[in-house]
Amino acid sequence: MHPDGKDVTTPTDDAPSKSDVIKSDDVTTEEAPTGGDLNKTDFSEININLDALKAVLSRMDCREMFRARRVCRSWRSAVDGILDDCRREIADRSARGFSTPTMTSLQLVVRVKDQPDMTSLKAPIAETYTDIRLVADSCHALQTADLRGFKLRVSALRRLARANASSLRELTLPAGIGDCQLEALLEPLEALGRLYVSPPVDSTGEWLRLLPKSLKTLEITGSGMTRSPVSFYEYFYSKLSVGVQLATDKLLDQLSVLSNRQPDYQVTHLVILESPSVTPGALARLLASFTSLKWVKLGVVGATLETTLAALHGCSGLEVLYLTDPRPLTDIPALTESEVAAVSRMAVTCRKLEELCLTSSAVNCQAVLTALLKTYLGRTIGLYVPRAVGREFREPPEGYNVYVRYFN
Repeated sequence: MHPDGKDVTTPTDDAPSKSDVIKSDDVTTEEAPTGGDLNKTDFSEININLDALKAVLSRMDCREMFRARRVCRSWRSAVDGILDDCRREIADRSARGFSTPTMTSLQLVVRVKDQPDMTSLKAPIAETYTDIRLVADSCHALQTADLRGFKLRVSALRRLARANASSLRELTLPAGIGDCQLEALLEPLEALGRLYVSPPVDSTGEWLRLLPKSLKTLEITGSGMTRSPVSFYEYFYSKLSVGVQLATDKLLDQLSVLSNRQPDYQVTHLVILESPSVTPGALARLLASFTSLKWVKLGVVGATLETTLAALHGCSGLEVLYLTDPRPLTDIPALTESEVAAVSRMAVTCRKLEELCLTSSAVNCQAVLTALLKTYLGRTIGLYVPRAVGREFREPPEGYNVYVRYFN
């Protein structure tokens, strides 16, 4: 479902019909061709008040207005007048030094038609559910596209993707976009670097197989919801970074297909936050499949810590691990002895681990530090703890294999 409650699922038949395409004649001010339907209904001799006609036509849906332009010369003239008025309004705002944000579907169409080399596409902010067919055939140089707020048609999405296959670098999709729409978009893209998506609950996950090799960042919010992307550092050695919020076991199992990517395009950075419904088994399966991980941040409340850490033993290249808990520090229960031991075992097994960041209570942070100090690591590790626990935290003397840093 669309965030506004509107269904964005479209039929799988993506063969464009005549009504799917707005031809260039529909949004230009060229003279009407002779012959054809215009001569069948010729109102040129009827005295029609042009301003009144413009007022009526301007109230129509944008796409329907362009279709009405084909009715007769008078209607064509009225629609062209509406387009000219729109162009003058945009130019006037620009001349007075005001920014010219896309305010309506009509302004968007005019801007796209007048600037076919525009690099960024975003839905009108004064309207919702703008038909993507209005602009799909006019954009040929897009680098970023935010399709939230558009009514998505499979055939139009495919045309948009094909026209911008080698230029589109960043794509943001609305919550609940269907599998058929995802596949229509992703299959042609060759240069996509960032993808922000929230697939529906019943997604098959097949779209994950279509991710281009160029992709560097994949941000997923599960359950057809919309949230701000998760944040994580992008080191120079990052191949593919994956961020997930509101994950389910089904989604994590689907993500494991990314482990089949070629070595140069495998997942190296992984963030999973605010996913209380995830079971330890599903999380462990995913972590075990991503053997190229270098940077991991986990905030999965309820998942067994021992199972999670054991799954990381296969990540021989792991360098940074964040274990976070969104609950207040005072509400976080104490770690058991076996959980503390699991942390030290993981630190020994992951021999390249350099930083362990722990968002937890002072008691838990102290217990982990003590366990690490008693363990032969063969190297130095940084333990990062919340600044709020600093007063209750006893740092180790200099010369030990663990040093402490604080973060806010």
